[in-house]
Amino acid sequence: MKVSKTVYDAVVVGSGACGGWAAKQLTEAGLRVLVLEAGRSAQADKVLHVMHRVRQKLGYRVESDADRKGRQSIQATSFAWPFHPHAFVDDVDNPYTTPDDAPFAWIRARQVGGRTSVKSHGRQFYRLSDFNFHAGSLDGLSPDWPLSHAELAPSYEVVERWMGLYGNSDGVDTLPDSAFAGSAPLSPGEVRLREKVKARWPNRHVVARRTSNAPVTLPAAQKTGRLTLRSHAIASHVMHDPNTGKVTGVSFIDANTGTSEEVHAKVVVVAAGTIESTRLLLHSRNRAFPEGLANSSGLLGRHLMDHIYLRGIEARMNLPQHLQQKAHGWAYVPQFRNVTERDPNFARGYGVQVFSFDDQMHMVPFGEMLPRAENRVTLSSTVKDRWGVPAAHIECRHSDNELKMTEDAVNSCLEMLAEAGYTVEQVNRTLSQPGMAIHEVGTARMGKDPKTSVLNPFNQSWDIPNLFVTDGACFPSQGPQNPTLTMMALTVRACAHLVGELKAGRL
Repeated sequence: MKVSKTVYDAVVVGSGACGGWAAKQLTEAGLRVLVLEAGRSAQADKVLHVMHRVRQKLGYRVESDADRKGRQSIQATSFAWPFHPHAFVDDVDNPYTTPDDAPFAWIRARQVGGRTSVKSHGRQFYRLSDFNFHAGSLDGLSPDWPLSHAELAPSYEVVERWMGLYGNSDGVDTLPDSAFAGSAPLSPGEVRLREKVKARWPNRHVVARRTSNAPVTLPAAQKTGRLTLRSHAIASHVMHDPNTGKVTGVSFIDANTGTSEEVHAKVVVVAAGTIESTRLLLHSRNRAFPEGLANSSGLLGRHLMDHIYLRGIEARMNLPQHLQQKAHGWAYVPQFRNVTERDPNFARGYGVQVFSFDDQMHMVPFGEMLPRAENRVTLSSTVKDRWGVPAAHIECRHSDNELKMTEDAVNSCLEMLAEAGYTVEQVNRTLSQPGMAIHEVGTARMGKDPKTSVLNPFNQSWDIPNLFVTDGACFPSQGPQNPTLTMMALTVRACAHLVGELKAGRL
């Protein structure tokens, strides 16, 4: 066992949207930070991507590479895999298990920057509203978030201004406006859709997408001179001292050499992605926490959620040639079900992402999965990854609520397309298996009561004050919007609290 002599102010597990932001904010606050990333470096990824593009130009198609698909059988189901296959994990080296009757597609990127740096990442960034944060008060199907939009708004703005987010001030109650660097247009086909939908259904809104470049933050952290980055570092467990009640660092395995190492820090920030973070904490169990580190509530691993996701609703817009545009258009229809009136068939709701190109329009609904304790992550008792760490066991099923929501989403898309005068050419009514939305959240929910939550309102463990979890694992409920912007805003808020507590000597 190799033990580092350096004691960092913070060690961050994961370099994606949340881990990278934590590194940026903490180093800019003067802290010495170590980031552990299980995947390859950004430079190695760049070289591999260039090689992949060259091979493509010479006729290579990864979709036809049986050996590659054999090693990435799950990852190959992602729409982004053909564009950037080496960014995703090797499923043979990194297995996980599910019940035979409940498959789950765990799409994972292992590289500096995480999934946000994958080519063809969706790059849609929306705020949650108080309608989402307090949904539980309306229907009793989940706890409320322990914060409001007003409390998170300053952190949202920090992220949006840094990203240079483009979009429009739309004045939609269920989709708060962001701080925009510039406006975003609608395509001619989307303008027609907006006008026809608004005339028929005043409570439905077609708005332009809210987008930016990929939020890769580690370069900013590196500029401070206070960041140490270790790639190919497979986190095994978070170390805990039962005498002090605090975590002391992280044990990891060098993926290239197989050597185990320990690094020590005053604070540990876990931001490896919802399921990976929970897997790490479950594997970090000890005498003080036999059911998983920081799990006195017994809720660690429970309430896994992923958006309902449905592709394959396509139409021809019948636009004159001069209105057909070659550039891809993106638009969004925010939630309109269970907003002003209660739908008798299902709770919560969905948003619809709209894509247009030439004379084609595609609609893709993303809907909220209710948090249920039986949808959970545990550790496999029989399967381990290549480095000997127990694999995650994922149990996640759609309920009748999600199935009824899907049926309504399909019908709503068809009626909106028809109202716009578009000719539907393809309809898919089959809901994708959980995981395919790649928006998994939950499993270490935040709350106001340590008996009913894992984290406090600042993403800080109730049980261990110098342990923070800042990725999507903290979500008490989901909302229908893409989660990344909210995850990053929560990281901003958590890191500000962390720095204050550390300087006050309470960590």
